Amino acid sequence: MIPLVGQACAIGDQKPFISALVVLDPDAAAAWAAAHGLEGEAATPQALALNDEVIAEVNAGLAEAMAEFNNAEAVKKVTVLGDEWMPDSEVLTPTSKLKRRGIHKAFESAIDAMYAK
Repeated sequence: MIPLVGQACAIGDQKPFISALVVLDPDAAAAWAAAHGLEGEAATPQALALNDEVIAEVNAGLAEAMAEFNNAEAVKKVTVLGDEWMPDSEVLTPTSKLKRRGIHKAFESAIDAMYAK
């Protein structure tokens, strides 16, 4: 488990390796921003999703979480997102289950970027 991550979706069907889209947990992200002296616009989840230190922390947590997985099963790349996925939307069902087709459509460019050479 990565403390900054509230939601995640693994991507891998018809792909050369497994990647993931992860959404920052709003409460954990706010606490992280406060602990690192960030406020205002720099402390929004959207800004934090682009923050190099946040990305590094997520990647470090990913490496730790994937340590027990074999190479074929491990997530190789991750994209950090700042906008929380809400139930009963194009990406989640009313009971907060992932709608993979909706996620693939909504984040097509982010997914493509993870697999770009």
